[in-house]
Amino acid sequence: MPDHFLQSQSIMEKLSGIVHNEVLEPSPDMPSKDYYLCSVGNIELLSDEITPSSQHFCLFLALDAKSLDDGKIREVAKRLLQKGLVYLCAWGPDCERVHDLFDYTILEMDPQQDRPVVMTTWHTEESFQEAVWFFINAAFPDEAYVRNCHDWMFAPIGNPGWEKVIRESQSSGAA
Repeated sequence: MPDHFLQSQSIMEKLSGIVHNEVLEPSPDMPSKDYYLCSVGNIELLSDEITPSSQHFCLFLALDAKSLDDGKIREVAKRLLQKGLVYLCAWGPDCERVHDLFDYTILEMDPQQDRPVVMTTWHTEESFQEAVWFFINAAFPDEAYVRNCHDWMFAPIGNPGWEKVIRESQSSGAA
């Protein structure tokens, strides 16, 4: 694994490629989406590296979670939710469990379910490219969050190949 994946320096970067939603035309009433890449070597670094510029954000989490402890995933989920996470797309080995752990953490943090819904999806049966397409074209946060949700973040954890696919999709303008 390259050294830059193991360092704790800030590695969240705004993607310069223009991403066009293939399903909907942008509405003048809706905020633009700014896409970011936050590649880290392990999930424990993720919540420290994500620094949203908007009140709320959406996250595409690509992760091989088979060997990860539930408590570790739930702690990261809690910290990301406290930073404003309002939509999670989970992809990769054991992503359904990651999704479920985020959902349990959401319920734990809001047991009365007084707040708008934090959306979560998992993409076990989809290729990486299909899941990225879903995140760009079909993921929408609850209406209560839309106006303050500009940041859409890709977080490929510990896999330079996933980062490369995201970068290539940005430079070609297609996911």
